[in-house]
Amino acid sequence: MTKDEAKKILTNSISNLHSYRGSITNQDIDAEVINNVCLIILRKRREKPNHKDSLGDLLTNLLAIENDIPILIKAFTDAAIELFPDYFGVRNVLAVYLGVPNNLSWEGMWDFLADYFRSNHGVEINEVTTSITKVFSSIRHERFENNILVSESEVDRVININFDNEDNILVSIAPSLSPKKAALKSESENKKTYIGFDTDYSFIIDFDDFDEIETFTLEMPNRHLKIVYYE
Repeated sequence: MTKDEAKKILTNSISNLHSYRGSITNQDIDAEVINNVCLIILRKRREKPNHKDSLGDLLTNLLAIENDIPILIKAFTDAAIELFPDYFGVRNVLAVYLGVPNNLSWEGMWDFLADYFRSNHGVEINEVTTSITKVFSSIRHERFENNILVSESEVDRVININFDNEDNILVSIAPSLSPKKAALKSESENKKTYIGFDTDYSFIIDFDDFDEIETFTLEMPNRHLKIVYYE
């Protein structure tokens, strides 16, 4: 990856973000650099190996991918410095050098990127998908502790729920919850309950008679906490 190649990717990505959102912030620039680098690396890691490759070939390919990380970071940070000289400087470069390895070590990073590019770019990074995405715009929610109502808030929350064909969901709540994956536990006529792959979380979705989301409930059993979101 050269600086010019990274510059083209970054220019297209940020232009798309601006078109999709209508505006961008300096923090968006940092996120775009980090997320595009991580996407390239994770795509390479997820490529299916050639069945004819020997174990030595596989190890060589894996090592080459990891060795590409600092090269990619340098290409993208150099590109960002040229594109945004008044903002992107040494501190931003250091943040990318620290942020990329940390994010790549996170098991949920691919799901995070899938949600990020879907929500902010309208782009589906999963090559093959039969998923359905529903967006639930909540204007108020109730907070329960030990099943006792402790607060009510009238604030906007955007809940993105991606349903796949294996009875799993990927949930994110902007701006308060990063993407969480969950598996279907039970369902009735108008209700589905999901248990998070991270067992600190579970989700309940109530549907109306038109199969639209009526309420969305986030539960954190270990904290005896429940938040119910309403339209």
